[in-house]
Amino acid sequence: MSPFRMKITQDTQTYLECKKSAMLGYIVSGLLMIGGVVAVILMFMQSASNWWLGLIALAIGIAILLLNKSITLIADGNVRQIKIAKKSLLGASDNSYSFNDIKDVMIEEDRDYERDSDGDRKERITFVLIFNFNNGYQEAINLSSGSSNFSAGGINMSRFSQNNAVMRIGQRMAEVIGVPFNHKRRGDMDIGDVVSSVGEVIKQVKQAKQDNQNPPQA
Repeated sequence: MSPFRMKITQDTQTYLECKKSAMLGYIVSGLLMIGGVVAVILMFMQSASNWWLGLIALAIGIAILLLNKSITLIADGNVRQIKIAKKSLLGASDNSYSFNDIKDVMIEEDRDYERDSDGDRKERITFVLIFNFNNGYQEAINLSSGSSNFSAGGINMSRFSQNNAVMRIGQRMAEVIGVPFNHKRRGDMDIGDVVSSVGEVIKQVKQAKQDNQNPPQA
């Protein structure tokens, strides 16, 4: 399964279109639901006590079917707007934002580790494209489902290629919009975080000093 599903479909100096297909999600959902139903029937026929495992697979398949969505992301320099269109079985949304309202574009990278069925340690990587607006609002788009292994066009891609593909979307989006591009790993502290943390420390120190100067009366 390819976790990295968003790709650039059109790219010119003033126009960028990226799409994330929902087809893979529908295939996975269908396989889980069919497998779950078949498993329940077979286990009932065999009087197996763990028939509920099939129901779990069926429920997961239904959840994926309902939550799965396709995304089309467009940055159009001719009208100076970004458009974000999302479609799923639960509904659709189509939002547009002015370039002038966007402060910067950021790729947030989150790395985690898990054990597979063989006990081997595997790295899970997720990438989120974030538009930071001048008023503090954020629009986030998940670019991956979290895996260290993925392919594009049937060809296995290295981690280096994966990072390049993800970063290119963020960088080109920022270039077309005309705003800074940032890459942040989850857990990293940016300047705002540092200033906030330092301010909190200073506040606590002042409070402690004040408490020492004015001890509570017995």
